[in-house]
Amino acid sequence: MSFSLQAPVDQFELPHPSGNGSFKISVSRAAHVPEGASIPVLYVLDADIGFALAAEVARLRGIMGMLPTAMVVGIGYGVCFAEFAKLRTADLTPPLSDAGREALGGMTSFIGDQDGGADAFLAFLADTLAPEIGRRYPEASATDRILFGHSLGGLFTAYALLNRPDAFTTFLANSPSLWWDGFAILGHLPAFADKLARLDRQPRVLIGVGGKEQDLPTKVPAGMAMSLAEVQAVVTASRMVDAVPEFAAALADAGLTGVEHVIYADEDHGGVVPAAMMRGLRFAVPEPA
Repeated sequence: MSFSLQAPVDQFELPHPSGNGSFKISVSRAAHVPEGASIPVLYVLDADIGFALAAEVARLRGIMGMLPTAMVVGIGYGVCFAEFAKLRTADLTPPLSDAGREALGGMTSFIGDQDGGADAFLAFLADTLAPEIGRRYPEASATDRILFGHSLGGLFTAYALLNRPDAFTTFLANSPSLWWDGFAILGHLPAFADKLARLDRQPRVLIGVGGKEQDLPTKVPAGMAMSLAEVQAVVTASRMVDAVPEFAAALADAGLTGVEHVIYADEDHGGVVPAAMMRGLRFAVPEPA
């Protein structure tokens, strides 16, 4: 049996919830779907840099129908990287307090100075995009939806879990920027416990981070108007590695039973993504017992 060397991709656009611009939606369908069957849908944030990887990971896993996999839906912008870095900040983040905005300092030269679109973006994913995928692709499961986000996308994935835990069946929060606004996201945990208690079916959650993400950098990232000392101070305060097991434990304390965390040894903030994508898909769509 032959198979494609590259995952075939459909693309279409949907209006941005702000009324300005649009999202570029990319879809990679699974090659082997039994007639009449439904297949999990993996929604990938930051598709401009992560969709192709996710599509190929899902394709490799599903070759010849030997392992369960998912169709992949990417949400992106179709713009240059500098503009992408700013647009994603506006969509993926909860609103900043004045203190949180001040704490960003020179980071805004890279990530932009617009924030607070997380609620609108979450509503777009759950209430507009997911039904549209179901309308266009009859094999897309209406009950098995997976969300993958990295960095600020990981923050958004955690935010989506805490605020709408019924929106997805699996949340894959990788290298989540829990530090945003002084770890303000932790303030959502009490209300999350109440939401969780009302669910008939709890979501499953995997939180990951690279083992080197707290290592102090030796140079300033390109395009960031900060000194090396300032960048190192941000890395120290962000506690990227330490915060992951703490957050997983807090979710468990809130009543979440299906939560796991993993620290990918020897991986940094960028290099961890392929490992997290493969591990996340295996977690979200496990082999039958």
